[in-house]
Amino acid sequence: MDSSVLQHPRIAQAVDSLVAAGGGRITYDTGGGGREILVAAGARLAAQTGTPLTIVEYRHLHAQARFLVREVQPDISSAVISASEAALQPAGSINGVLAVHADVLRDPDVRQPLLAMAHSADHLVLARHDDSDTTLDALAIPGLVLRLRDLMPPAPRPNPVAVRWTSPDAEARKQRILRQLNRGEQGDGGLVSFEEFAAAMQNADPDELRQRIEQMQEQQRQRSADRPTPGPRQQATRDHGQGQSAAHQHHHPRSPGLT
Repeated sequence: MDSSVLQHPRIAQAVDSLVAAGGGRITYDTGGGGREILVAAGARLAAQTGTPLTIVEYRHLHAQARFLVREVQPDISSAVISASEAALQPAGSINGVLAVHADVLRDPDVRQPLLAMAHSADHLVLARHDDSDTTLDALAIPGLVLRLRDLMPPAPRPNPVAVRWTSPDAEARKQRILRQLNRGEQGDGGLVSFEEFAAAMQNADPDELRQRIEQMQEQQRQRSADRPTPGPRQQATRDHGQGQSAAHQHHHPRSPGLT
């Protein structure tokens, strides 16, 4: 157990809520500081009410639990026992604050003794995982939930898109090119050079340029559609003229000596 996790704002808030409510339940993800919340809330509640604290936890965690109690509330009376030891306690012998990690309830032999102990205690604090046994849940209210994502720092906001500054000269070149593309103008000293075109396009709005090109294409299609096609009489006249030209060439042979 690491007392430094109690400094996290969300974990500290959970401890404060359990103490203010006089007990309750914290459901947490593995690595989310649930055991530290259990011990800290139980110790503070015992100090606030002037009653002893009994912690039921796995045996290999007893030394860590005692150390954390001394860090949080060194002046309270406390005991850390295993679930099997708790099951041997006489009924009604536990009062004050009872802090239990629900993982110890995986042993079905200790569930009823611990349930009786929870009924006799003045305050109950329970820590559990999602898959822990639910025997004591109804007595440990309110129920709080703390997820690992709640402990993560907020994601950094993306940097704002840099706005590219366009000089007045570059803007003027861009507008000139766009006018020439759109209207085919040759004024202002003729078409711009390749260098001017490249420099202007670096600052051109792609959407604006695409729109102008589409307009040019549409105008070209309209001009092609509006161009009159030769009617039957015009086509006959054209064919007749071509026939006369061929006959004229037939009746005027080349001059002698020309090849």
